[in-house]
Amino acid sequence: MGRGGTESGWMTSALTTTAALHDLKAVVEEAKNVNLDDVPAPYSDNVKHALGKVKHITPHSTVEKINEARLALRVALDAMTVDLDQATIADLQTMVKAGKLTYEKLVHMYLARIDLYDKHTVKLNAVSVINPHAIASARHCDAAVRADASQAEGMFGIPVLIKDNIGTAAADGMPTTAGSIALANHYPERDAFVVTQLRKAGAIILGKTNLSEFANFITYGMWNGYSTLKGQVLNPYLPGVLNVGGSSSGSGAAGAAALAAITVGTETSGSILSPATKNSLVGLKPTVGLISRNGIIPLAHSQDTAGPMGRNVFDVAVLLTVMQGYDPGDQYVNMGVDNEIVVDEAYLKEHMKDYTAYLSKDGLKGKALGVYKSPDKENAPDLYAAFQKVLRVLEEQGANIVYAADGGDMEDELPAAPDTKVLFYDFKQDIEKYIHSQTKPILASDHQTVIKSLQDVIDYNARHLDVLKYGQTILQECAGYDMTPGSKDTLTAQEHRAADIRFSRKNGINYLLTKYSLDALIGFKEVTTMIAAMAGYPSITVPVGYHTAEGSNGLPIHLQITGDAFTEADLIGMGYALEQAAQVRIAPGMAVKDRLKALIDDAEATDASGKEVDAALAAYHSNFASQREVDEAADAIQKGTHSPNTFF
Repeated sequence: MGRGGTESGWMTSALTTTAALHDLKAVVEEAKNVNLDDVPAPYSDNVKHALGKVKHITPHSTVEKINEARLALRVALDAMTVDLDQATIADLQTMVKAGKLTYEKLVHMYLARIDLYDKHTVKLNAVSVINPHAIASARHCDAAVRADASQAEGMFGIPVLIKDNIGTAAADGMPTTAGSIALANHYPERDAFVVTQLRKAGAIILGKTNLSEFANFITYGMWNGYSTLKGQVLNPYLPGVLNVGGSSSGSGAAGAAALAAITVGTETSGSILSPATKNSLVGLKPTVGLISRNGIIPLAHSQDTAGPMGRNVFDVAVLLTVMQGYDPGDQYVNMGVDNEIVVDEAYLKEHMKDYTAYLSKDGLKGKALGVYKSPDKENAPDLYAAFQKVLRVLEEQGANIVYAADGGDMEDELPAAPDTKVLFYDFKQDIEKYIHSQTKPILASDHQTVIKSLQDVIDYNARHLDVLKYGQTILQECAGYDMTPGSKDTLTAQEHRAADIRFSRKNGINYLLTKYSLDALIGFKEVTTMIAAMAGYPSITVPVGYHTAEGSNGLPIHLQITGDAFTEADLIGMGYALEQAAQVRIAPGMAVKDRLKALIDDAEATDASGKEVDAALAAYHSNFASQREVDEAADAIQKGTHSPNTFF
């Protein structure tokens, strides 16, 4: 994967051993000048632990190990300035205003975390490319704040990672690939509208995130988070074990691991809500039309939207406020294809808001929430118990919980979903239109093949089956549709879309909201995702806990709240009130546990027992155990370890 030369030093693998040791020494000297007695634990403990690992570095260590030791120490030192796992965007701006942090320093902090967690230790593979101009942008923002401190507000100077199907202008030096080898060298002439909005607000585009290839619409049976071009994204809570969710997988993993202040994903049906849920993030899928799709590699214009993914509701509200905006180039929305609402400039401006104004702990008071679907009490007792607990929290915050007339789930009142293929029909015409609209040639991974159609994508993939791990059956199916005006497939597509709208709106969400006088529908496990996607209606997902059942691996649990069109402000208010009352989110530990696992296996093979073994097992099975805690558990179980001769 080509990284390109940047002034960030992100390409640590290119360093010689001598240079790597020199860089490590510089960070060690910085650490030695810190009075750790004045630093709260566990931050001081993490620095001491990182320094302890440096002692195992010798002149014969590999560059990889030297850099890993340097990065671990760098990240531990940075956390003493600001804990990026916990800090909100408001916290960062307060520090900048106070002169305790610069945007340039903040960018370097995130680059160090990306290097450590994405490329060295747990190897999340969430970030596909770094913006070579990120540091220059940060310096520009710092200069602006020195001239006027009031600039340090909102998204100004805040590093954000965006999904790699969102177009960035060629001048930035980052391709827009959708994870496809056929689009590996696609450099659009202009930014996507949402990128323009971010730049206008002063946000720093830190880079792009890996994703499920073509927004998970290339084939059946592909793992969430996999792309032929960039490989597999891992979930930071339990890499390689927990599902990372799709298709905004890299945005989910990067957000959870605090590789940027906040991330941007896109959704057609679940691609923001799913990875947000799997990675214990707040995800908001907006009403289709609130955020322009212009310049984003499409899946289906009927349902596509971009949206924010953050570690808290406040940050999501900040980002959504700047992402929204009327765009005459988003022709599908402006044509009023939803058959009910013509989203023209006047209509959209009337519904756009400053969502931070709705961040209230009273956001649930007086709200009527309909239970769309409850967890199965018999087959998922821990999930059912967690749901009942959340319902009590909602009621304590002033919400009224409403069940269907028969006392059951509201989903049971709705007709069966229609068997439609809207996404397939849309994709055929939308991807072709996108490719044909590009003024610069789209080059494949061989730097020679020019992609001019969906069939060209399929043909190029077919010549590289050695790397096309899961095939391309969906692409092949879509290529067979005739979407010319008046064709049989076009007429069928219109019928299918009309059926989706009837089911999801008039006979679905709006039916329930009206019948029971509801403000929103609620449920676990993304139960409203599909019907809200068909309707184009907004949803927010908020962390409310973690699975406790044996074998569940501590998978995050979320409450999803779905409302009517353009009710994002209400959803944010309700989500914020729930978040503040629950206060449950825990950052992932992101520890490499290979050594600990080997020691546990050895202990079990000899029937060893005791508190050290118990502690080791607890650390191994915890998604929240830090590298320091894992290493300490390993040291305890391995008594009398002899340290090698050291260089430092």
